[in-house]
Parts: sequence; C-alpha cells; structure tokens
Amino acid sequence: MPSVSLSTAWNSSRHKDGKAMLEEIASLGFSRAELGHAVRYSLCPGIVDAVREGIVALSSVHNFCPVPLEVRRPSPNAFEFSDERPSTRALAVRHTLETFDFAVRVGAPAVVLHLGRAEAEPRRGISRKLAGLWEDGRYLKRDYTQAKLAAVAARRKAFPAVYGRVRPCLETLVAAAQERGLRLGFECREDYGEFPDEIEMETCLADFPPEVVGYWHDFGHAQRKAYLGWHDHAETLARRRPRLLGCHIHDCTPPDRDHLPLSPATAIPFPELVPFLPEGCIEVLELSPRTKVEDVVASREAWEALKSASPRAA
Repeated sequence: MPSVSLSTAWNSSRHKDGKAMLEEIASLGFSRAELGHAVRYSLCPGIVDAVREGIVALSSVHNFCPVPLEVRRPSPNAFEFSDERPSTRALAVRHTLETFDFAVRVGAPAVVLHLGRAEAEPRRGISRKLAGLWEDGRYLKRDYTQAKLAAVAARRKAFPAVYGRVRPCLETLVAAAQERGLRLGFECREDYGEFPDEIEMETCLADFPPEVVGYWHDFGHAQRKAYLGWHDHAETLARRRPRLLGCHIHDCTPPDRDHLPLSPATAIPFPELVPFLPEGCIEVLELSPRTKVEDVVASREAWEALKSASPRAA
C-alpha cells in the first residue's frame, strides 16, 4: 500500500531550492510528496534533480504548478474555468496544460484541479456569512436558514451557465490528460460559492471517463461544509467512493479553521470516514506552513494509526 504523501504547501515558501525542499520532506520520514500550487519556477530544477536521484517520489501535482509568471501571489484560483471572460478561461487552460507537462516530467501520476466559481458575491460571501452566524449562536435559526436556502436557489439557477463555461475547458483538458497518461482529481471545495458543490459534482464526474477523471476529497474542506450544514460528510464520501482518486488530509475545527495537524483527538471524525477510502487512494497530508516540524511527524503517525485501526467499508 502506498505511504501517505506530504504536500509542499507546508514548506515551499521557505525554500529557494526545490531539491532542499524535497530533502526536508524526506528527512521527516516521507517517501512521497505532492507538489502544491505555490511551487515557483525557481524550484523546478531542484525538484527534477530530487526525483531523478530518488529522494522522494511524487504522488500528485496541484494545479497550477509551477506558479504562472503573471501571478503575483500563488493561487489555485488565479485563472478559473468558470470565468465569464473567454481570455481568462483560455489562460486557465493554458497554464493547466503546462502543469500537465511538468507532472509528466517529474513522474507524478495525478493532477488536482479546482474547477471554478459559481457565486456572484465576493469570495466566500455566503460561507463567511454563515460562519459568522454560527459563531453568534444563530446556526439553523431563521436568518441562517433563509440565507442558506437563498444561496441554494441562486446556485441551481446559475448552474447551466457556469457549467456551460467550465465543461468545454474540461473537455480539452481531459483529452490532454488522457494523451499524457495522467489522471485528474476534481477537488471538493470549502467555500459554497466555489464550483462544483456536492450535487454538481455528480454531473461533473458523470460527464467524463473514470479511467481519467476521479474525485479528490479534501477532508478539511468537506468538514467545513458539514459544520455549516451543507452536507453529511460520511454520506458524501461514501457516495464518491467509486470515483475516489485521492484525498487531502488535515484537521478542521468549527466553523472554518482548517489545514491543522492531526492528533489522536482530531475534530474531524476520521475513524468514521477512513473506512470509505478505497485501495490505491492517493493520500496527501496538506498542512499549513505554520505547522511545527514535530506536528508534521505526529500527523503522519496519527494517520498511519488511523489507517491501521480502520477496516475497509463494504
């Protein structure tokens, strides 16, 4: 069984050399790493050297990687497939294809994708509003429920137009991934305004071949939505299991503090969820850069203990 991987989201900002970045990950007992979306071009030569020398293997690459030169601050949402501007969608496709080529170069079998945005409000509009109401003790009160229902109604109305922009981009990318022998993971997002939500994900997955496209489950993102009442975490994971390609692992405390290290007493109910992971699922610890070294190691050990103690779901 492949060992758990560590995302360079934890340490890429602290390194000027990609080989040193991956050597640090290997020194903590990891044999695999995921290249996060904050990997700069300057890190790439060292990454290639580290992979060639067998310091670590790469489990996956998170789009965009390396960071597009036009982008001042690394962001997986710098260019979106859902953008109303054709020129921006074209940039999203172009830089994703560059990510594919780099993934092939370093031997990573999978690429994690964010698909876009559906909400017209400023980023995290409804999610931030509901989290604020949650903290004020208003969870499921009238104002909370009304805001949530209005967001769902707007989302259902927006879906045809949003997916009408996203799908042509994905058709191009899925074909390109298949040619390169890559698999793509459509990642669940923490913000209800991002695309797709749990219902829309069904359509996105059904429209593309399972040998190329799979579902990427982010435990922290899914738990943030569960805290706010958007879905049942275990039910969603069980439903996605047949298409589950990989997962990002981190803890999340209510209502929305995520990318936290794991411990024996995590807030996320991992013992109920881990049994739904299929054999061969790519498992990646995606921890905040603020996580201490000892907590990174403890997170790996906690995850290994969870896996050892969890039977597979039927």
